[in-house]
Amino acid sequence: MGRNKEEQARMEGMAQALRVTKEKGIEGLEAELKMRNIASLPCAVSKKAIDECLQNIKFNTIDTITIMAVYVLHCKFGFGKVRLDRFIKEFNFQTECLVEDYCSWDDLREEMRRECGIELSIRKNDRNVRTG
Repeated sequence: MGRNKEEQARMEGMAQALRVTKEKGIEGLEAELKMRNIASLPCAVSKKAIDECLQNIKFNTIDTITIMAVYVLHCKFGFGKVRLDRFIKEFNFQTECLVEDYCSWDDLREEMRRECGIELSIRKNDRNVRTG
C-alpha cells in the first residue's frame, strides 16, 4: 500500500471511530473494534454490509442443515413426503423462534438433556485463522 493510500486508510479509520463513538459511546467503539478484529474486517466495510453478509450466512446455514436433515430422515428413517413436509414446517418454525429470541440454543440444549438425556454442545471457534 502506498503512503497516500495508507494515510487515507488511517484517516478513514479515525473518522469511522469518531462516528461510532458519537453514536454509541466508548462501549460501542470497543464492541466495534472487537467485532472487526475478530472478523479481520477493514473499516471500509460498513456495519450494514456486515449485517447483510451475516444474515446471508445464517440463511445459507439453515438451508444446508435442512437439506441434510431431510436427506437423513428420508434415506435412513424412511420418512416420505408427508412427514418430511411436516418436519420442514416445524423446523422452520423452531428456527424462527430462535431468530426472534423466543428461545435460545441453551434452552434447546437443556430441554434435550432433561427430556432425552442427550448432551449437546456447540463447538467454539476460539482461534483466529489467518490466510495469506
